[in-house]
Amino acid sequence: MTESKLDPLTILKEDLQDEDHSIQIEGAKRLVVIAKAIGPQRTRKDLVEFLDGYLKQENDEALVAIGKQMVEVSKYVGGNEYVGCLVPLMEKLIFQEETVVCDAAAESMADVISEMGSGDVEKVVIPSLEKMATAEWFQPRVGVCKLLPKAYPKAGESSQEKIVKWFSSLCKDENPMVKKAALLNMGGLSNVMGKNKIRDTMIAKLKEVCAEDSDLMRLHAVEICKELTKTFDDTKEFVATLWPVVQKLGEDSSWRVRKALANTMPDFAKTVGSAMAAKDLLPIYLALLKDKEAETKIAACTKLLEMCTECKKPSVAQVAPILRELIEDANQTVRATVSSSLGELAAMSDNKTTEGQIFDVMKVAVKDEDPQVRCNTLEAIEKVAKSLKSAASTLLGVLQPSSSDPKWRVRREYLRASTAFATAGAGSTAENEGYEEKLASNLVECLSDHISAIREEACVQLAVLVKIKGGEWGVAKLLPEALKSVSQSEMADQSNYITRMTGLILVQNISQHLTTEQIETHVAGFVEQCLKDAVENVRFKAARTASTIIPLVSKKCVRERLVPSLEAVQKGEQDSDILFYAEQALHIATKYS
Repeated sequence: MTESKLDPLTILKEDLQDEDHSIQIEGAKRLVVIAKAIGPQRTRKDLVEFLDGYLKQENDEALVAIGKQMVEVSKYVGGNEYVGCLVPLMEKLIFQEETVVCDAAAESMADVISEMGSGDVEKVVIPSLEKMATAEWFQPRVGVCKLLPKAYPKAGESSQEKIVKWFSSLCKDENPMVKKAALLNMGGLSNVMGKNKIRDTMIAKLKEVCAEDSDLMRLHAVEICKELTKTFDDTKEFVATLWPVVQKLGEDSSWRVRKALANTMPDFAKTVGSAMAAKDLLPIYLALLKDKEAETKIAACTKLLEMCTECKKPSVAQVAPILRELIEDANQTVRATVSSSLGELAAMSDNKTTEGQIFDVMKVAVKDEDPQVRCNTLEAIEKVAKSLKSAASTLLGVLQPSSSDPKWRVRREYLRASTAFATAGAGSTAENEGYEEKLASNLVECLSDHISAIREEACVQLAVLVKIKGGEWGVAKLLPEALKSVSQSEMADQSNYITRMTGLILVQNISQHLTTEQIETHVAGFVEQCLKDAVENVRFKAARTASTIIPLVSKKCVRERLVPSLEAVQKGEQDSDILFYAEQALHIATKYS
């Protein structure tokens, strides 16, 4: 085999000239490997020369691959001072008719320009950008929009003026794709321009965008505003120049524009600071919350917490009156979005606003026809119960209907919210005397619920109650009732094994809050009985439960009661899973017997 046959560049040429387009594409994807293999000098001369001729081919996929790899190839041309040799190639790719080819090359060229020195940009890039910006075919004009912000910081003053001139022309281009590309990159150009130049050029361009007939074009004004806001250090300057534009966008006739503004409001607030956000931005935001279009309201509602956080605590007092309107809105998504924020808003506001207005909103929302709204509201009530003791006197009464809600997720949230009040000491007040006992009775009823998630949640919340009231209360008031259906005397007649499974889950949860004596007297016997149960699922759960209580009882109880029961399981059991957990429990028992 001759030396030329082994030459990487020769192999690349053969691949790219193959009749099979798939071989051409695979060859184009190996450009970086070839450049690395042949060295910087041959890359700059031979590879670039060959690719320049190859660009006349009509294999668009191969051209896309070449365009994408120009950034990586630029690392093997011998340094940043030689990167300019790739610019003519990328320029030709950007002039291709196929959009994907132009986009791939424009992305690469933007990255390459970032690595080039100012002198090379002036010498090589600026003439290339001028060709693109003034091209008759629209595709190069689209591509150059991404490149102008990259070239501006490295261009000389006269070239910077040219870039601004080209960009201004592109913003008014007759082709909508060119105009859109220019508007999308206006913010990027604004960030690299000096502030004084921004005042004279970009603000004027922004106002022109706001005056566009097409709302799809006016949409871009919101993003441009956000980028321009970052350039303001002084509040007075912002109010004098950009503020009128933001106000105009808030009153735009298109709901799409108003929706985009609603999504961006927290970004504006973060940039201008809490004082100005509360004074000037909040009124616009409140108007968006009351917008006639549901989509705009939904967008504004999703930003409730962010906006109130940026505008600080007093802002909640201004938002609160509108919440009542929103929670009664005809659109379900609006109501659900608002209800999901109520807990955080209550925690964020002063007690007067929370008790006087947000609680009223919760009372309405907890009765909503939509289960998601009810569920969100109960979550919010749970959060409030933990942080605000006065919540019990106002909200405790509205919870009870949710205990029999047809939707199990709502009933689960009810259990959590109810227990949260008990944790906060609701039962210690005269008006709510005996609250924990009533709650315990309700939770015990839930142990027989037909939804497993409710039964399990009831076990968790009963354990919370035992922790609050103490182990003595648990074994005296709770366990006898809770385990009644699965007591030793009734075990043989109990046909519903699910209740016994629930009893074991309850044991696992409350044992952590009982003394050794209480566990041995009231719990261990139940576990022993379940280890002998006729139903495999119950024996499986009992074996796992035994592992939980072994560390909590005396060595005598382990040795004389639990170990014999587990060994009996080990000898007679056929199910491998039950055997595994029984053996695991016995292994734990060796440490405590």
